[in-house]
Amino acid sequence: MRFQIQHTLAAIGLLLATFAAQAHAQFNLPFGPEDYSHDFQLFAPVEIDLDNAPAVDDYGYWCGYSKLAWSLSGERVEIGDPDVVALAEVIYRFNSGVDEGSPPPPYQIQNGLQNVIPNAGFGLGNRYEVGYRNRGNGWMIGILDGPLQQQNMLYGMGATPVIDPAYVGNTAVFFALGFGNTHVNFATPAGYLQGFRDYLNYLAGATIGTQVGPIAYVGNYGGTVEPNTNNNGQITFVRLTDDIDEDGIPGAIIVVDPVTGLLTTITDFDDLHTFNIAFQTVAVRTRTKVNGIEAMWTHELTNRHYQAKHQNNHLELSFGARYLELDDFFGFTGEGGILGQTSSDTWFDNNIVGPQLRAKWVNQRQRWRLSGTTSFLFGYNVQNWRQENGIGAELVPGATNRLLYAQPTYSTHGLRKQRFSPVAELRLETAYYLTQNIALKAAYTGTYVGNIRRAATSVRYYLPDMGYRESGTQNLISNGVDVGVEFVY
Repeated sequence: MRFQIQHTLAAIGLLLATFAAQAHAQFNLPFGPEDYSHDFQLFAPVEIDLDNAPAVDDYGYWCGYSKLAWSLSGERVEIGDPDVVALAEVIYRFNSGVDEGSPPPPYQIQNGLQNVIPNAGFGLGNRYEVGYRNRGNGWMIGILDGPLQQQNMLYGMGATPVIDPAYVGNTAVFFALGFGNTHVNFATPAGYLQGFRDYLNYLAGATIGTQVGPIAYVGNYGGTVEPNTNNNGQITFVRLTDDIDEDGIPGAIIVVDPVTGLLTTITDFDDLHTFNIAFQTVAVRTRTKVNGIEAMWTHELTNRHYQAKHQNNHLELSFGARYLELDDFFGFTGEGGILGQTSSDTWFDNNIVGPQLRAKWVNQRQRWRLSGTTSFLFGYNVQNWRQENGIGAELVPGATNRLLYAQPTYSTHGLRKQRFSPVAELRLETAYYLTQNIALKAAYTGTYVGNIRRAATSVRYYLPDMGYRESGTQNLISNGVDVGVEFVY
């Protein structure tokens, strides 16, 4: 925040320096002539001079307001690491010399969310302008507030399954799945996705197949006993982790030490299982806003002094300074699966400041004024990146159907970069004078901003603490309409 304030002050300093440099060269600038006067006829009808132009259009103070509706380009992204090779969970691992035949190979898990937002959508904003013109020279201060583009999407197949001990007659039905359906592949340290699982009935194994999923585990939601297998309740199983290597020892078991006669625990690390990461739902949020301020000094190359009629065209040249800020946000929140609630929020702020040149062509025909304006900003861009993460709210290290080592992890990151970012703008505008002092105006504005960085493409999908991904720079293109009013005093 302090860094942004410093750059804002630097931008304001450049703007004031622009005015100060001109104060010595122009007697009537920057604040206006000493003999300025007005007849206070604010709503007087339009007076047309011999050149079909409003008589006082090029004289006096003026201010304008425009409502903006601009479309901002966005680079659609993939949620997850595209370079990670993840295979479907192997429920029945093949054990040579024990099992018959050969199992089919597991398929490769792809990231479920590909080419998602940000989309190129429209956002609303405001432009405020105030200035002074005096038959050939003038100044202008412009403030850009927006446009603001926000997009939110929810992906996935619905609500998270929960443990539901329902009863049909006298038979208990144990329902605890929660495998997730929206896959997101993360790069991880070696062994991070491994843990002991309890999907199968320990005594029955594949004969009755998968009974529960990741949502059932001891120490949180899970039960400590197997549901009754018949109406009489004659057999009750203690829940044991799956014996994946089929050596007769589950992931952990209590046995009697043959030497001491005491109870001891044996942990079979050959029964470790590699889990997939999939959420029940994933919410994706993006937010992009453009702000800025500029101060320009203007000189008109007029042809009105020529001895010819209908000199309705003239050219204005301007120079000054501009500060443009592009605030970009990207965030996602996953619910369900073995991680539980997982979120990551990333911000990338592009702060562009520098000198600006502008050329404007104006054609005046009675009440109508047509103009075309092109600007170029030689921008120095200071880019601030920061990230805030909350990974695995429901992780319990060592719990059944959870990761062996992973635990809930909160993290923050930040860095700063610098680039040259050119900004080019084109505005085509038409205005209609309702009175001598008031005009309605509408315009098309197209803007190109080069060498910026976006939040959505800078996310490193790495557990447990995410991070920054160097994805290079992008270009932003905006197109839209401006509708507003201008008042000349």
